[in-house]
Amino acid sequence: MLLHNPDGTQTYYKIFGDKASETETLLLLHGIGADHEMWKPQIEKYPPLGYHLLVPDLFGHGLSSKLSHIDLSDWHNQINWLLENNNIEKCTLIGASMGGVIAQSFVAHHPQMVGKMIIADSFGKLSTFKEKILGFSSILGFYLFKILGKKILSQGMRSTYKPAYAREAQEYFERVSLDVDLNQMILARKAINRIDVLEKLKAITTPTLIIVGAEFGQWFIEINCKIADSLPNSEFVVLEQSMDPSNLVNPVEFDKQVLEFLSQ
Repeated sequence: MLLHNPDGTQTYYKIFGDKASETETLLLLHGIGADHEMWKPQIEKYPPLGYHLLVPDLFGHGLSSKLSHIDLSDWHNQINWLLENNNIEKCTLIGASMGGVIAQSFVAHHPQMVGKMIIADSFGKLSTFKEKILGFSSILGFYLFKILGKKILSQGMRSTYKPAYAREAQEYFERVSLDVDLNQMILARKAINRIDVLEKLKAITTPTLIIVGAEFGQWFIEINCKIADSLPNSEFVVLEQSMDPSNLVNPVEFDKQVLEFLSQ
């Protein structure tokens, strides 16, 4: 479906499952360089269990509008317009990687609109030197791939997701990387690098599950743990044989944790 937003932008999204009065909508927010198809395992599994899903392409990605400048508030607006258009007053936000950054920022500004939240493989602030270098190097990487070409980016995805357990993620990112708009990726990465929400989260009581894959190392586990430490009503889970994005790399364990949390 294509939603025409008040500012002239467009949001491409898909709906799965039936909207029942007793069922809270799950709004799934994908990672950088991805699109709504990143949620394929959950799209297949959750609706038969009774869940109603809204799955958009975030601005700068997929079939949604490209922007000349991207800020976190642009994605806030996109979410608000999508919920309003579908007559949804409150949802469960599920965000992975960049989507997790956006989810945190959104709940900090609109806590009344989020019933529960699930964050996977994300960050709430780039504060240490290593974290800032990570954010900056990601921007440089996109500039580099503008020179080297998207085929090299795709090959890099093949290498990143080479473990056998990550085969589905490998195939997905190899394919989607060939169509990514690198200028939009630079703008998106700059936007999420500006996230600084950990202090604000201390006042948010929304029940939240934070999931992180173990395979990117202890430093990545710790940056996700900071999110859990900031949210007073949160749970923290580390998934073995998983990495960003855990929903696609290890969907079995990811879904087990998510569905158990949603049933509480």
